[in-house]
Amino acid sequence: MIVALAVLAACNRTPECYAPDCEVPETPWDPGSPAEEGGGGSGYGYGDTDTDPGTEPELPREILTVRSCDVTIRYPDDGRAVQVAGTFNGWTPVSLTGPDEDGVLSASLGALAPGVYGYKLLFDGVFESAPPENVYTMWDDGSENRALYVGDCDVPLLQTVSASATPDGRVEAVVQVALAADEAPVDPSSVTVRLGDEVVPAEVGADGLIEVDVSGLPAGKHSLRVWAADTSGRRAENEPLFVPLWVEDEAFDWRDGLMYFAFVDRFRNGDWGEAPLYPDITTVTECADYQGGDYLGVIHAIEEGYFDELGVRTIWLSPSYENPDEGFVGADGVHWFSGYHGYWPIDPLYPESRLGDVDATSDERLRELVAVAHEHGIRVLFDLVLNHVHEDHVYADEHPEWFGDGCVCGTTGCGWEEKPVECWFTEYLPDLNYKNPDVTSRVLDDTMRLIETYDVDAVRIDAAKHMDHVIMRSLSLRLRDTYEAGGGAEFYLVGETFTGDHGLIMDYVGDAELDGQYDFPLYFTLREVFVNGQPFTTLEGAVATGESFWGDAVMSPFIGNHDVERFATDVTGAAGDCWTGWLDDPMRDGGSSINQWDLINKASMALAFVMTQPGVPLLYYGDEIGLHGAGDPDNRRLMSFAPYLSANQDELLGRVQAISKARQASPAIRYGARRQLWVEGDLYVYARDAGGGEAAIIAMNRGGSRTLSVSAAGLGLEGATLTSAVSARTITVGGDGSFSLTLDPWEYAIFLP
Repeated sequence: MIVALAVLAACNRTPECYAPDCEVPETPWDPGSPAEEGGGGSGYGYGDTDTDPGTEPELPREILTVRSCDVTIRYPDDGRAVQVAGTFNGWTPVSLTGPDEDGVLSASLGALAPGVYGYKLLFDGVFESAPPENVYTMWDDGSENRALYVGDCDVPLLQTVSASATPDGRVEAVVQVALAADEAPVDPSSVTVRLGDEVVPAEVGADGLIEVDVSGLPAGKHSLRVWAADTSGRRAENEPLFVPLWVEDEAFDWRDGLMYFAFVDRFRNGDWGEAPLYPDITTVTECADYQGGDYLGVIHAIEEGYFDELGVRTIWLSPSYENPDEGFVGADGVHWFSGYHGYWPIDPLYPESRLGDVDATSDERLRELVAVAHEHGIRVLFDLVLNHVHEDHVYADEHPEWFGDGCVCGTTGCGWEEKPVECWFTEYLPDLNYKNPDVTSRVLDDTMRLIETYDVDAVRIDAAKHMDHVIMRSLSLRLRDTYEAGGGAEFYLVGETFTGDHGLIMDYVGDAELDGQYDFPLYFTLREVFVNGQPFTTLEGAVATGESFWGDAVMSPFIGNHDVERFATDVTGAAGDCWTGWLDDPMRDGGSSINQWDLINKASMALAFVMTQPGVPLLYYGDEIGLHGAGDPDNRRLMSFAPYLSANQDELLGRVQAISKARQASPAIRYGARRQLWVEGDLYVYARDAGGGEAAIIAMNRGGSRTLSVSAAGLGLEGATLTSAVSARTITVGGDGSFSLTLDPWEYAIFLP
């Protein structure tokens, strides 16, 4: 059930993290306190409340042919007496009657004006204490209630009946136009259907059905958009209807490849050598200001096959929103930053102007970037900043009442743990108040428009634990109901909950909220094991603990991100301060000598582990070449590419490419169950098992040369010879399921049949 969360997980900034967009936990090794359940109650004093409303049964999907102005509440008959009360009837309970032939109870509410209404159900005369988690909700007068969205019955509505794309390039779709209540027919001349940027033919029936059948399409994404009106000239309420579709040889799974975080301003400058479009922000030190990366640079990397070589199937772009074009002081009250990172939005829809180039605007380039990625079979993930806006945002200008008074996180009486939802990151980043239903509605509408405008495939929810569940659950439900219903491509919602508390992370994951989160608990252990030498038994324990919590969640393991010190710097212990000049980079300054015993071995082995784990492994830009950097903003240095890589960087990049290709080649690594085969301080062997003899064995050794016998009984590999995808080693599994394994110091192997 939905609860009001008092999030208690640790969260604070380290001395190395100055920018308000950066948050790290104060005590990352402590799993922290669990989330606290609260809230509930009708808020209106109607008798007792049901303490466990459970999960809402799903009703059959309805396809309307004519809209009715008579609003009806429906609920599956489960033997209980059901009543409804809400803002539409002064909270006076009305009984649902029936059931009908489909086993559904219903109650007519009469005609209601378009809008959003709060309501609750009563079961056997008792108000539900809180709505189930899989229904739309809204806050009203201190209570979270169900949300009833009422459309305009006097205009048509577009609905996806079915939609599909086949590997041979055929797209078929059927769209039903629900006529306005006066039943004015569809005007065939008003119907326009686009697949991508191309207008395609469609048949319009007298029954309001629009049928699309297009063949010969190339591989890639071909999203459908439909516009229609009736003979009275009234446009469909929800036009254009958006249906995302992919033509590809095999059905896509988010676990198929890596997720790559391209921090756009620091990734690549596509018009290098041209005069900058914008001047530097003079109040900001170079390392905390824009560095010239742009969308064109990401496009060039896609076209050159950089992401293909890394096995990337999802590109996470830093936030696309326009940010203020001036500097602001950071959380330490000393250093100044620009909005180069994207986390200070001032517009919900238009992309940051500085990410354009001399030949195209940021809007034009972002559309091109997404299209080029789709041609390469790569999904694009947008970073959604929904917790807060910058004080110059259009919302703050138009609706100052949407924010109220906020305290700054980490100040007296406003701790990160005490008031995680109420506190603001800093005074010029006011939090959106999602207990105001107008805020939720506007943010949802603008976010859906952003997704449709740029044909986005997935979203990251920034600062998830700092927001009320209502926004994430509403967004998740809207995405499923609007785009996936009828056959549209599956969306992926991943959250950032920066904590070591497994339970808190899972509070935001579910069928009606996030699909998964970044695996911070595992990240903390990874650093301890691969940087500080903690035993592999500690890592195995962390993985096993995570498995006991994650269930079917599609998590994202990683060794670094934009809020923490770079893995390479953590390993080498390089010290410095970007405020007085960029730090030295041992990967570049060490010449052509490759130090196999230090950074490259640790980084490649850590990434070999991450890339052979369940979920969607994340690769933070630059970690594939051992990019250095201390805390924010030093951990966001400019990326380097061939031919400007040192021998050290080139060696590490080649290793990472080989590891990723092993993942791509093995369904077992991507989808199989994990099984530990051997673990001790410096030696770790585990398998990924997809069943039927489809298995992979991963082994890594941090100590001296070892030869040992390992049992793989039960994997169905008896008599099979497996070859390492990253080296020349082979193993042969005997009839008893055991095999002999030899590994040199700091060697890892990924054995595939």
